[in-house]
Amino acid sequence: MHLEVKKIFSTELRELALPEDPACCAVTVFVDIGLKHSEGAEQFHVLVVTPQFLIQHPATFWGKGCLLIPEFSWREVIRMIERLVSSISVCSWDEAVKVLCNYMEWEFENYLSSDDTTRS
Repeated sequence: MHLEVKKIFSTELRELALPEDPACCAVTVFVDIGLKHSEGAEQFHVLVVTPQFLIQHPATFWGKGCLLIPEFSWREVIRMIERLVSSISVCSWDEAVKVLCNYMEWEFENYLSSDDTTRS
């Protein structure tokens, strides 16, 4: 089973626009990922952050869901995401999600089905 990127975008920037200061920014990027040669996709997101932003806005947080990049560039963001996604070869969608969730946040990551919520 092979995956592919269906769409990459940010709600913070117009299509392919750059942040005001590409060397000092934090931009949430959404990625629709699905099975190769199929129409369906699920959404993941990652915070693309620069070292200069971290210096100017010190915070303590875990690294999951972050892509550290020297300067924001759509070309580099797309390259890194596509490289990650194309490197994943698994037997099921569940396995793919487990791998992707090591790097990105998944839209259903904390979702509990009604069966899960009724169990004690």
